[in-house]
Amino acid sequence: MRWHLWLAEALAEVPGNDISCAFAAGCRPMPLIFRLLLELERLLYGFRVNGAIDFVEAALRCLPPPPVDQVDVVIDLSGAESLPSGRRVLTPLFNGIPGEIGVMAALANDQDSLVDLHDTARPSQPWMARPASVDREVFAASLDSVLSCAVALILKALREETSSAASVVAGPRTAVPSPGALSAIAWETGTVASKAIKLLDSLARGGRTWGIGWRFDHAASLLDKGGASFTVLTGETGSYLADPFPFRHQGQDFIFVEQYLYSKNRGCIAVVKVDPRGTAGEPQIVVEEPHHLSYPFVFEQDGQVWMIPESGAARNVSLYRAVEFPYRWTREACLIDGIEGYDTTPLYHEGGFWFFVSPRLWRSTSWDVLSLYRAESLTGSWTPHAANPVLIDAALSRPAGAVIRHGGRTLRPVQDCARGYGGAVTFCRIDALGESEFLQTPVGRIRSGAFGCHTYNRRSGLEVIDLFGHIRGLQEVTTSYRLLIPDAPVAVPRRQPLS
Repeated sequence: MRWHLWLAEALAEVPGNDISCAFAAGCRPMPLIFRLLLELERLLYGFRVNGAIDFVEAALRCLPPPPVDQVDVVIDLSGAESLPSGRRVLTPLFNGIPGEIGVMAALANDQDSLVDLHDTARPSQPWMARPASVDREVFAASLDSVLSCAVALILKALREETSSAASVVAGPRTAVPSPGALSAIAWETGTVASKAIKLLDSLARGGRTWGIGWRFDHAASLLDKGGASFTVLTGETGSYLADPFPFRHQGQDFIFVEQYLYSKNRGCIAVVKVDPRGTAGEPQIVVEEPHHLSYPFVFEQDGQVWMIPESGAARNVSLYRAVEFPYRWTREACLIDGIEGYDTTPLYHEGGFWFFVSPRLWRSTSWDVLSLYRAESLTGSWTPHAANPVLIDAALSRPAGAVIRHGGRTLRPVQDCARGYGGAVTFCRIDALGESEFLQTPVGRIRSGAFGCHTYNRRSGLEVIDLFGHIRGLQEVTTSYRLLIPDAPVAVPRRQPLS
């Protein structure tokens, strides 16, 4: 399948790698019912080009066969009972099942996807990824997301420094479930019905959309109070607002937002002027490009006001400077080029700058992977973290606002997209951050009732969130913050304390 080819090509790009390919003696074809489901989706939603499960056997057979002598690493993608000899064997399991059938079974049963990469170099500790899906109700889209993350996880495991391991006897294979034709067709039928209902709902009620909430409180934040009411601001019928970032300049408060224009099918950066009496001005567009922009991270450095908006569609991270704040900006520099990165969030730490960013890899979503970059100065040379991607987890990866200090802890707001984009915001305590380590622990979570949320920020007493749902006509929303029972830290090995 094409995702096998993605893996082979990525491995071949690493200097010193020689890639071989062997096919298992036995044939395990995709069950007929799943092939029927995929064909049905092609008819309903349009043909997906270059998808992860397109068959590209001819391209793979062009790779040379394994050498007669022992290879260094075997990546078992077949679920075969016997493997060629190798000093190290990596075997991905999808929800406990070898091969793509594991992803399909999980999706058909509405389960969250889990990739375990079993590694004979560390037999007691599999590598793990929790991929998201751009649309849980579209089978092919979910397969693209999960299998793209599987490629990233395999590459991550191979980059890590591990000692040679003796051959490990494989455990018993997990039985592959066989969903019946009726249940599989019922699943796809239910999906189509669900989308039809959403379309009717959109026509009748205006559909679900994004808006922002804001409040002034110089004494206590939402995290201190545990609950607070926010005034809601929405766009006009031709746009929506999201990704709010507050900023105070010369005694006046502003909220920078993404204003998505339906007529242009892309986002621009707008600013809203607000005051503590509860009044807000009309959004005014201040930065517009031919590509989509969002997540306007505004900050002050060296006497200048800067902005780093999300520009993943342009495959770069760009820096803008305020020429006449807040309405005139100029593109000052391209900080990182060639990555489709989303929601870049800078942090100044221990004499240097860090970027938290969610890259989109192959056909993955843009919210299940976290990578880090470091530079000595804002416009310096940005170096990727040694363990990139440091996380592959839809619940704990994509940034959701500026890193804050609260209660003596450094907290990173993250988007919880485990069950869909913009589900909630979780706060993770940063426990370690260095050139070869990163460690965070989920400690708290904000919710806004039935509304989704994926951004939180606070500055100079102005606190902002965004909301997703039926918000047209909504004037106020109550949002809560609750502490979590601390889980085991999500980590990259070689922890050292964060000072």
